[in-house]
Amino acid sequence: MVKFFDKLSAKRAKSNNDLNAYGIIMRHMNAPPMTIDMHVDPETFEHLQKLVEETWSRLGQEDAHWSVITDEKFRKDRLKSHKDEFFKMGEGDIARVDAAFSRVGASLSNVESVMDFGCGVGRLSIPLARKTKYVLGVDISAAHLHEAKANIDQQGCGNIELFRAECIDDIRKLPEFELVYSIIVLQHNPPPVMLKILDALCSRVKPDGYLYVQAQTYRSGYSYSAKDHLENPSEEMEMHILPQHVFLGTIQDAGLTILEIMEDGAAGDLQYTSQTVLARKR
Repeated sequence: MVKFFDKLSAKRAKSNNDLNAYGIIMRHMNAPPMTIDMHVDPETFEHLQKLVEETWSRLGQEDAHWSVITDEKFRKDRLKSHKDEFFKMGEGDIARVDAAFSRVGASLSNVESVMDFGCGVGRLSIPLARKTKYVLGVDISAAHLHEAKANIDQQGCGNIELFRAECIDDIRKLPEFELVYSIIVLQHNPPPVMLKILDALCSRVKPDGYLYVQAQTYRSGYSYSAKDHLENPSEEMEMHILPQHVFLGTIQDAGLTILEIMEDGAAGDLQYTSQTVLARKR
């Protein structure tokens, strides 16, 4: 009799877990639309772009590694004891790229050139360089790039170069790459800036090359006004949304075929929907 009730309890626990998982999957199915300023005049856009540059320059100077992965153990006064763990997390992210390529019948090891956009301190550029022939790490923050160079030199990666993109036009001046890669980066830009960055990244993918990019595409209660943002700028690290139809439509309009869309846990918060896309240039 005891064994019977043990089995019944286990079955009910599994059923409850299944229901919880189903609720998570369905959590935004009846969600309302978001009100977001996606397009602004050129002057407003320049102010928004400048605000991003100022914020990330400051974060890079104050606490570069923590600003990439906001866990207290990666604060500069504790980093020494946790630096190996910080870079191990980057290896896990690149293993997921490897798996995504495999699922669509491709191989990351065949990629010769990569742009790591929003490279920060080199957390992802380093494992990418071990898988591919050449990586260009691109970031807006000189302080982050300074830390990246030190980390890259320490690891002895001779196939990584670094480039500071002070504005979106700088991205468009770069050569084309076989893989353009960016995760946990777009979300920290206001939606109009995020949209322009995504379009610029798509333009840097070679024919038959790949785009691997992540963005937050929904959050309960999110709205965005560029006017309000500029009148009340925050000194905190911001999280913004690029609606899914804009995210996917921009990629497709740039001549890429979407091969895979995966929901990810990049936000660490179930109020958000965050998605990673693997696409190929036609």
